[in-house]
Amino acid sequence: MRLKVLLTGKDKFSQEADAELLRERGFLVYRCDEHVISDMIEELKPDVLIINPTEDQPSAGNLYRRLLKSIKYAALPLIYTLSEDDTYIVNSRRNIRNKTSYIVDNIIDGIKAALNTNNNRGLNNLRLKIAS
Repeated sequence: MRLKVLLTGKDKFSQEADAELLRERGFLVYRCDEHVISDMIEELKPDVLIINPTEDQPSAGNLYRRLLKSIKYAALPLIYTLSEDDTYIVNSRRNIRNKTSYIVDNIIDGIKAALNTNNNRGLNNLRLKIAS
């Protein structure tokens, strides 16, 4: 079972390093412009969405907040890149009781945290082979 990751935010050239790292770890990686994000989410049904903004792109923060508030996308784990790829805000699948976010220092840990929906079901329990 390969996980689908959707990258949006930075231009294609800036996302290449993240995309390559994730491909090496066995993820299926897709990229899109944030203007078509809703259509891509509907078509792909990604396991995780990573928003990777640039400094001159305030719309990425607006997209992140809009997706967090949307009931339609509550089952989609979100990862938002902070401070030049050094840290990530991770929001797992959301419900009324669980509005927890995490801060991690690498993208692989971010994906693991995003997919860990409760105490008994995480990546290890799904038996996915993701090398750290």
